[in-house]
Amino acid sequence: MNRIYYFLLLFSFPTTILFAQPSNDECSTLIDLGEAPVCPPPGVYTNLNATESNIGGNNLPACFNGVQNDVWFSFIVPADGSIIDFIISVTGTTDGLVNPQIALYRGDCAELQELFCASSMLGEITVELQALSLTPGVTYFLRINDFSASATPNWGEFELCVAEFVPSVNIGDEPGSNFCFGSLFDSGGPDEAYSA
Repeated sequence: MNRIYYFLLLFSFPTTILFAQPSNDECSTLIDLGEAPVCPPPGVYTNLNATESNIGGNNLPACFNGVQNDVWFSFIVPADGSIIDFIISVTGTTDGLVNPQIALYRGDCAELQELFCASSMLGEITVELQALSLTPGVTYFLRINDFSASATPNWGEFELCVAEFVPSVNIGDEPGSNFCFGSLFDSGGPDEAYSA
């Protein structure tokens, strides 16, 4: 009789762990990254077994191919206004997240306003989002999701980076820039010799 209980306990325990959602499965239980920039992040995150969030109106971000397995983060723009332009990137680890999507919101979990959105190309593990002219001292919300055209999720582990955006212009490829800061390169870019 004890063997039966032991057998049931042995096989039910891994099942419970296997289907547990991430702690930041909903906006109300998001992971607070603190003041940006936050890169490299303090760890690797996951959307494994995440469920679809429903934030009410405008639930589907403009560039998302569906909301299936989203997780939530927040960060604060420095109050002194020293940095207001950011590049946000999500990169799947080896055998991790594929087809990542990012949406950036302002407001609070009860009423979010979508500001920016980016979705990777199919089969890619990295996506970047430029978030320019953010308001100092304000908290912003990130929604990270994977997309799958089939019933099989593309969820997994990923790295999240909220870095300062520093534009660069290659004068051989681009006509110019409207930015008042950044890096300007000749036709060879930052590492190669310029062309004839």
